Amino acid sequence: MSEFRSSRLAIVTRFYQQALALAHSEHSPLLADGICVTTGEPVCWTYPDGRRAPMSNFASQQNLMRGLTAMSVVTGDDNFRQQAQQIAAYFLDHYVDEESGLFQWGGHLFVHLNSGHPEGPESKARVHELKHHFPYYDLLHQIRPEVTQNYLKGFWAAHVTDWEKLDLTRHGEYEQSFPQDIFQRYRPEAVVDPSLWPQLPETVGLTFVNASTDLIYAAVHYYRYTGDQDALQWAKHLYRQFVLARHPETGMPVYQFSSPMQREPVPDDDRLTYSWFGDRAARQFGPEFGGIAREANVLFRDCWPLIVDNPLAMMTCAQQVQDQQWLDWVADGLKSYFRYAWDEKANQMIPMWNDGQDMTGYTFVRDGYYGNKGTTLSRLPADPAYLLPLVKAALLTNDTELYGLVARMFARFGLGEMDAATLVPVRIATETSFASAYLIFALLELNQQHPYPDLLRLADVVAGNLLEQHYHAGSGLFMAHPQHDNARLDDPVPYALLAIEAAYQQNYDQIPPLFSTGGYLHGEQRIAGEIKVVYDRDVIYSQPYPEMAMSTESAS
Repeated sequence: MSEFRSSRLAIVTRFYQQALALAHSEHSPLLADGICVTTGEPVCWTYPDGRRAPMSNFASQQNLMRGLTAMSVVTGDDNFRQQAQQIAAYFLDHYVDEESGLFQWGGHLFVHLNSGHPEGPESKARVHELKHHFPYYDLLHQIRPEVTQNYLKGFWAAHVTDWEKLDLTRHGEYEQSFPQDIFQRYRPEAVVDPSLWPQLPETVGLTFVNASTDLIYAAVHYYRYTGDQDALQWAKHLYRQFVLARHPETGMPVYQFSSPMQREPVPDDDRLTYSWFGDRAARQFGPEFGGIAREANVLFRDCWPLIVDNPLAMMTCAQQVQDQQWLDWVADGLKSYFRYAWDEKANQMIPMWNDGQDMTGYTFVRDGYYGNKGTTLSRLPADPAYLLPLVKAALLTNDTELYGLVARMFARFGLGEMDAATLVPVRIATETSFASAYLIFALLELNQQHPYPDLLRLADVVAGNLLEQHYHAGSGLFMAHPQHDNARLDDPVPYALLAIEAAYQQNYDQIPPLFSTGGYLHGEQRIAGEIKVVYDRDVIYSQPYPEMAMSTESAS
């Protein structure tokens, strides 16, 4: 092993050791979500009244659990895996709602690290929400199979409010019982009718892709553990609605497969944007853009879930059930998006409707859900993270268009040259300034298909950049920025560094795959004297919740 590899593995090993030591509760095996590197204290959620609560949100520790498992694969020390199992077992034995089967975790609920009591932000307290968390179900099922299976069913029971219309809610209620044959009680019925486009089904709930993807991911795992074909049928049926709702000409993806039903009169104040007033894109942009102005069709906000998280999870689901049609659906959505939204010459992403209409430079004429009056849309630089879903889709489908897209994007980022017909490396760059965990995984996926020493050497370079920018030597933890105080333990950076070593050892395929940047907590805090709804990423770690929102400028 080279000196650099040895030093890097020592740093990663220290991170996982420090995470277990510094974040450990004095009263249980539970861990804090993050640590202040200057004090060594756990991070806290601050309520509007000033009360602070140390956070232990197991849903925000799933990358950490994957990393502990992978550490045992790479080092041969099974203590890391055993620690993950101990934490998971304690959580599953103490924080499962008996009626609903739901775990006490997610976007609006955490466990107070010291008292052990579940709590959450006052504005969203006591509801269950997962949005691209993708829990490490294999670990949970290994520890408590019946509890995990019951959760997977309860997850669907709590979040599907109308099975016939496939009406969904992102906020599931605890303390609600459900029939054990939940997947057999209903049969999938047609929901989205492409012949009616641009009309989409109207639903009370919001069929967000990020919430829906976790439901699909859960049902596929339930099928894997039980062989329940009905669960698998529902999983594919839900994803298919997003496919059917794509634009009929461009094939570009949708953020929802329905429009929120108007249930109350629209107020005069455009800043009131609750979904019960109807489709928020239609309300804000309909007078200027007509039928395309629907929430489903907005591709100038939150595109990361559409082109990174969702495709990565769906490809893994399709692989696990060996469904080529499912893989093709994912690939088609990615091809369509980048065909229209990637400006290759400028290497920028274009804000647009999913009919391909360029919204660059558009200034909002009224307030609304998507921003204040006077907001102007602009383009953002392309992110090398996009290579990961594109590489995986290309290799899984052998799609010639995706091969060419990956090769062109690889070159446009200055990463080298690949044969556009095979993705065999021709020349790989020896230097890059990129510091991206996702780029590392893209390089490792390419190396799995076409082993090439220079791919791993380029991954080493990216790893060096990550260490330089994010490693805090004093604490042994990783930070979003060296000037920040708090380290988020679910950050994918240390896991990416560990994955490189797994690739060198040729056991990369034995470690859990990366799906997401990790969990979050979302709710009200008092910021500069005002009550605002915020993410812990923004106010605790100063690392914006990942989304490819198009950059905006406000005239106000």
